[in-house]
Amino acid sequence: MLADSQGDVQQLPNGDHLLGWGAIGLVSELSPTGALTFEMSLATDVASYRAYRFPWVATPATAPAIAATTASGAATTEIAASWNGATAVVSWQVLAGASAAALAPVGAPVASSGFETTITAATGAPYVAVQALGAGGAVLATSAAVTPAQA
Repeated sequence: MLADSQGDVQQLPNGDHLLGWGAIGLVSELSPTGALTFEMSLATDVASYRAYRFPWVATPATAPAIAATTASGAATTEIAASWNGATAVVSWQVLAGASAAALAPVGAPVASSGFETTITAATGAPYVAVQALGAGGAVLATSAAVTPAQA
């Protein structure tokens, strides 16, 4: 690889090296044996003076988002839960009830599956919400309660 200008190198705690290729807009991570373990290309005509890799933690200022759908008379509700880039969410707890002010947990927490987690909850309640849970089951945030849409 050859870059006309800029560029940097960062030694990582695991022994790898992160290389910023400056003018060509490329970032590579190499293991101690020289094996490529990560590569990222920036948009065309974008250069990067320096590239760094650090642990990143995000806690959005907004509440988690929820979308819910239930079939008429069904005993289950399909829920999509997301919290715009939050990095500490381990699982989601569904809450349901007869009113937005009277919600209780439904079932066990469901493991987070990335940016958006789909949950089938054993409830036909008129209001549902979700709690984002962190390590050890700590409540990180709670969504607004919504009325499921009819499928």
